[in-house]
Amino acid sequence: MENKEMALIENEKPKLSTVAHLMAGWPLFLVIIGGAIGGALGVVAYVVNRKIYLSQLSNMQKVLANLLCGMSAISLWWFIATWLQGYMAN
Repeated sequence: MENKEMALIENEKPKLSTVAHLMAGWPLFLVIIGGAIGGALGVVAYVVNRKIYLSQLSNMQKVLANLLCGMSAISLWWFIATWLQGYMAN
């Protein structure tokens, strides 16, 4: 009986609050301005941000890592968009 209970406890996934989902999902606005590339980068940033919020970091570290991750996604989108514009122009 104890083995089944231990297995259930190990299989439980930690849940995030709605506020944490909203804070983790802010890079998804790239879907609006960035199309498919922005959407893909926004989803990757959201997944990484969820992992950040499930980590053992302090709240300040989580917020800073969240901002860094989102800004990195935006920067990468900007570089890809600029490269594509230059590539298509030639």
